[in-house]
Amino acid sequence: MRLTPDQFWTYWEWLFERGGLLGGFLLALILAVLGFIAGFLIATIKYGPAEGFLQVAKILGEFFTVDLPKMSIRRIFAIAKLSFKEAIRNRILIVVAVFVVAIMFAGWFLDPKASNPAQLYIPTVLTFTNWLMLLMGLFLSTFSIPRDIANRVMYTIVTKPVRPTEIFLGRVLGFVAVATMNLVIFGVMSYFFIVRGLSHTHDLESLQNDGLAGETTSVRFHSHSFTLNEDGVGTTNMVKGHRHIVRKVGDKVVVSEQVDDLTARNPVYGTLRFTGRDGEENTGYNVGYMSEYQKYIEGDTLSSAIWKFENVDPKLFPDVLNFDMTLSAFRTYKGDIETPVGGVVIFRSLDGEVESDRIPFRVKEFQIDQHSIPLKLKGFRKGEPADLDFFTDIAQNGSFEVVVRCRDRGQYLGMAAADLYLRASEGTFVWNFIKGYISIWLQMFIVVCFGVMFSTFLSGPVAVIATISVIVLGMFGWFIDNLTTGKISGGGPVEALVRLPLQSGSETQLDLGNEMIEGAIKGVDRGLLFSVSTLKSALPNLYDLETSDFIAYGVNLFDGLLARHLTIAFGYFLMTSVIAYFFLKTREMAG
Repeated sequence: MRLTPDQFWTYWEWLFERGGLLGGFLLALILAVLGFIAGFLIATIKYGPAEGFLQVAKILGEFFTVDLPKMSIRRIFAIAKLSFKEAIRNRILIVVAVFVVAIMFAGWFLDPKASNPAQLYIPTVLTFTNWLMLLMGLFLSTFSIPRDIANRVMYTIVTKPVRPTEIFLGRVLGFVAVATMNLVIFGVMSYFFIVRGLSHTHDLESLQNDGLAGETTSVRFHSHSFTLNEDGVGTTNMVKGHRHIVRKVGDKVVVSEQVDDLTARNPVYGTLRFTGRDGEENTGYNVGYMSEYQKYIEGDTLSSAIWKFENVDPKLFPDVLNFDMTLSAFRTYKGDIETPVGGVVIFRSLDGEVESDRIPFRVKEFQIDQHSIPLKLKGFRKGEPADLDFFTDIAQNGSFEVVVRCRDRGQYLGMAAADLYLRASEGTFVWNFIKGYISIWLQMFIVVCFGVMFSTFLSGPVAVIATISVIVLGMFGWFIDNLTTGKISGGGPVEALVRLPLQSGSETQLDLGNEMIEGAIKGVDRGLLFSVSTLKSALPNLYDLETSDFIAYGVNLFDGLLARHLTIAFGYFLMTSVIAYFFLKTREMAG
């Protein structure tokens, strides 16, 4: 799972300090100015400058003095009810049958030998549900109003007492209600599909003479080893992302169902910085991988990764301090390829005068490496051995540093800010799963808003194309950004079209033998990419609203992040409702 720096922002930090509110206000202002200019130009062509200005002013005035104040909840609900019935009449529930069939056969295509089945099942189900809901919102929202306009029903509806605002809100509410009903069905079915698909247990294969350790049978291509304490209770080792609780009941050893695969951990994150082999601060090493998400530290040197945690509440860790790591390793020589690369963890105070003993570990790649240390621990105070209390001596005021170093010469450890965190109390998987479906609902809601808005001034097929463009730019806008910034080689669409018949690779320079033609191609591409990038910045970033990784990797979806997504969805709802109002009002004036 990869977390970007902006996902660590709190809701209020994003809203006020990081420009969330300002960006939304500027977008609304720009659209208002462009809308006024476009409306004035169209009215001028039709009526002349003076009369055109009066027409635009009249529409603006009626929005604030008539339509908005006199909007009726009863009429909105009536239109929503009709929209709901219309969607049911159009056999939208067939989508449920499609989902049921997909769930029934999904297990055939999911690899039972996967290293972590939960991280395979959950994203598969959530991604499929997400795209199905986007398509449902697309086709629900784009054909209804054009059909009414084609049948000339709209010219009757837009006359009093039904107002344009009520038409838009009623349509959106009705279509969202139908989609929400389907999403609830999908969510319940998905939950039981995941639980049933992952649920299993093991029998006892062997038991050592002391009766406190043993092996389980192999089920679903894996087995576990376990140890029991003196009370006859213990856990197995972590395999395929889960463990099992083991209890000794009388003369029998019972292995229960799995734990740790369907979780909702509440991580406490810190900020990360690096030091080089000489101990001086740097930005971490790049070992040649294309992705720079993780930076690396060098083994058997002073090269370190240092996490700083601030204001950690001691109440979150009453007995022990739990921390998890998801580090990666890079080997410059193979040698013993079976033994994982080793490292050490050191907890120390901010002034560096108090630190814990070195805690050795071996990297567990592609899985969560769980650790815990007691709050009463051995360490050093000003270089002298001492008995320490974690929150009194090391983490005064809840602030401290965690230092990670690689022990093996010639090897490297890779990490990002989210790859080491404190593991506080866990939330419930069910609520985290519901929050994941709330994110899917928000994406569907935004698509419905845009679909209804486009349908107020475009025909059905054209509204579908426009809404699909919103979805594509919202999901894959990062690709446009990479093209614009040059992170992806090969140029823009025109250059790519020229390269095809020439069979010219994207990594080579475009060579047509004519600098003027090459410059013209690149100039046209820059214009096209700038236009698309500008349009993309005004549209919702649906990719950022995708939260399936949180659910799959067992991380409790941040409440601040979910609140941010709710705010974004509400903002686009307001924007599309205002735009739809003016287009419907224009049709009313024309009628």
